[in-house]
Amino acid sequence: MRVRDAGALRPRAITAGPAIAFVAVLLAAWVVYRPGLHGSFLFDDWGNLPVLGNHGPIRNWHALISYLLGGIAGPTGRPVALLSFLLDAQNWPAPAEPFKYTNILIHLLNGSLLAWLTYRLLNALSYAPKVAAWTAVVSAGIWMLHPLFVSTTLFVVQRMAMLATTFALGGMLAYLFGREHLAQKRLVSGYLWMSLGLGGGTLLATLSKENGALLPFLVLILESVVLQHGQSRWRLQTATPGWRVWQWLFLRLPSAAVLGYLLLKVPSLWSAHAGGTRAFTPLQRLLTEPRVVVEYLYYLLIPHAHTAGLFNDDVTASTSLLHPWTTLPALIVVLSLLGLAWWARARHPLLAFAILFYFAAQLVESTLVQLELYFEHRNYLPALFLPLPLALWLTTGKGLRPRGRALASTGILLVLAAFTFARATLWGHPFEQAAVWARTAPDSPRAQTTFALHLMSRHDFAAAAAVLENAARRRPANEMIQLNLLSAACHLGGVTSEQLAAANRALRHTHTGATVAYNSVGKFIGSYSTGGCRGLGPQQLNELIQSAMDNHNIRPRDIWLQNMLVLRGRLRMITGHPAEALELFEKALRLHPRPDIALVTAAMLGTYGHADLGVRIIDFYRGLPPPQKVRVVTTKGMARALSIWLQDSGYYRKEIARVRGILAREAEAAKAPRASADAPAK
Repeated sequence: MRVRDAGALRPRAITAGPAIAFVAVLLAAWVVYRPGLHGSFLFDDWGNLPVLGNHGPIRNWHALISYLLGGIAGPTGRPVALLSFLLDAQNWPAPAEPFKYTNILIHLLNGSLLAWLTYRLLNALSYAPKVAAWTAVVSAGIWMLHPLFVSTTLFVVQRMAMLATTFALGGMLAYLFGREHLAQKRLVSGYLWMSLGLGGGTLLATLSKENGALLPFLVLILESVVLQHGQSRWRLQTATPGWRVWQWLFLRLPSAAVLGYLLLKVPSLWSAHAGGTRAFTPLQRLLTEPRVVVEYLYYLLIPHAHTAGLFNDDVTASTSLLHPWTTLPALIVVLSLLGLAWWARARHPLLAFAILFYFAAQLVESTLVQLELYFEHRNYLPALFLPLPLALWLTTGKGLRPRGRALASTGILLVLAAFTFARATLWGHPFEQAAVWARTAPDSPRAQTTFALHLMSRHDFAAAAAVLENAARRRPANEMIQLNLLSAACHLGGVTSEQLAAANRALRHTHTGATVAYNSVGKFIGSYSTGGCRGLGPQQLNELIQSAMDNHNIRPRDIWLQNMLVLRGRLRMITGHPAEALELFEKALRLHPRPDIALVTAAMLGTYGHADLGVRIIDFYRGLPPPQKVRVVTTKGMARALSIWLQDSGYYRKEIARVRGILAREAEAAKAPRASADAPAK
C-alpha cells in the first residue's frame, strides 16, 4: 500500500516539519557524542596512527607519499582514510580530541546522506513526499543515535569504516540520481551519473576500507529488490542492450569479482591450520560467524548502554555445528532471516532490502576472510537500512494515531540518545572505561591487560598484578597477560621463577603475539640498561628471546627471527659485548637484507657509543651481493608499494649515506682523544 498522506502534520508543515526535526536529530547526536571527545587513543589507534610521524612531519610531497603508502591496515593500506587524518595532525604524537571531533562530524554527515538516500528510495516506490520525509528522518535518526556505533565513531582508526560508508552512500545517491534520469529516457546523463557514482564511490570506499568493494553488489540488490519492484516508478519494463551491457560492466562483473575472491578461500576450509596469526582455523571462523552476526543483531534490535566495546577476543570459536551448542541455532536464525527476505521481496520490498543489504555488507568481514572473529564496527555500513521497516511502520502503520506515531518515534529516539550519551560519556573517561570493559569481559586478555596498564599508569602495581594474576588463571597461555604480569612484578620486588616460566611457555606457543612479544621484551631490555628488574637479568631476558625464536606459529618466520636476532644483539650490546652484537645484527641482515634494519641497528650501535661498529654494519649491508638484496621489504599489500617507493625515490640511499656520515664523524672524534692520550710526553 502506498500512503499519500501520513496525517501527522498540517499541510503547511509538510516540508518544514521533517527538516526541522532532522536538524534537531543532528543536534541531539552532536550533544550525546560530545562527552566522548575527551577520550584517548585505543587499541589499533596505536598501531595505525604513528605512521603520521614515521618519516618526520608531513610537510612535503615525499613525506606525503611515504605516509599515504605507509598504511598497515588491510592490503590497500587505506590511503584515503590516512589522508583524512591529516585534517587533525601532520606529525606524531598528537592529541586524540581533534581526531574524535572529525569522526563525529563524519558520523553526522553519514546520517544526513542516509536520510537523503532513504527519502529517494521511498520516492522511487511512490510514497507521498511527507511520508518519505518523516520516514527518512526517523530511520536515519535511529541509525545515527544507536549506541552500538559509539565504538565506531569514537574509535579514531575506525574512520576507515566510516569513510567507506560515506563513499558508499555517495555512490548510491549518484546511482539513484542517474537511475531516475534513465527511467525518464535521459540516457546520457543517466549513464554518466550511474557510472561516476559506482566507479568513484567503489574506488574511494575501497581505498578507505576494503569492504567498500561490495558497493556494486549492494547496488545490485537495491536495483533488483527495490527499483525493479512492481510498484517502483523507475522500473524499466524492457531491458535495452545498453542497459544490459552497463549492468554487466558496473554491477555484475565487479560483484562477481568480489564473490570470486571469497570463493577462492573455500579450499582453505579443509586446512587444519590456523591462518595468519589466528588461533582458529578458517572452518572454525566460518562456523563461528553466524553466532557473531546473531549477537550483532541482538545488540542492534535491543540497544545496550554498555557492551564489551573493542575487546572481544574472548569469543570462543565454534569447532562444529554442535560445539558450542549455539552454533546450529545461530545458523538457523541466519538462514531463516534470508528466507524471510526472499519471501518478502514482492510484498515488502523495503524489509527484504534491509535484510539482504545487511548480510551482503557482512560478506567480506564475516565469512571466509581470516580476520578476527568479532568487532562492533563491522555493523556500521551493514545496518544502514535495518531501522527502515520500523520507521516506515511508525509513519504509516495502522493501529496508531498521528499523535501516537509522533510520540513513539520521539520516545525511541530519546531512549537511543540516552544510551548513546551514557556510552559516549564512558568513552570520555579512559580509566573508568577500562574498568567497565574489564568487568564486562573477564575472559578477554585485551580488556584485562588494558585495565592493568591503566592501573600501572597510576602506580597501583599491586592492583594491576592482582588483575593480571586473575586473568592468567583464566588464560594461562596468553603472552599479553604473562608479559604484562612480569612488568607489574618488576615494580613489586621482582619476577619469580614461576612467572618467568609461564611467560616462556606463552612465548613458545602464541599465534597472535608477535607485536606484543617484540615490544615487551624490547622494553625489558631497555629497562635493564637503566637499573633493571630483580629476576629479569641477561640470562632470563635471553631465555625469553629464545622462547620466542622457538615459536613456529608466527609468520613470516624469517622476519620474526630477524626481529628476535635484533633484540638479542641489543641485549649483548647493553651487557658489554658489542662485537657479538655486531655479529647478531649481521646475521639478521643475511636473513632478510632490509635497509630499515641496517639503519636501526647502525643507529643503535652509535647510541651506545660504538659508532665505528655502526659504520661497519652499514658497510656490511652495502656489501651484500646484489642478488641477495631484496627490492621489497614484504611480499604483500601496500607495504610492497612503500618499499619500492622508498628505495626507488632514493630515500634509503640518502638516509643510509647520511647516517653513515654522522657515525663516521663520531668514530673519528672518538679516536682523537685516544690518540693524544697514547702520544709520548715531551
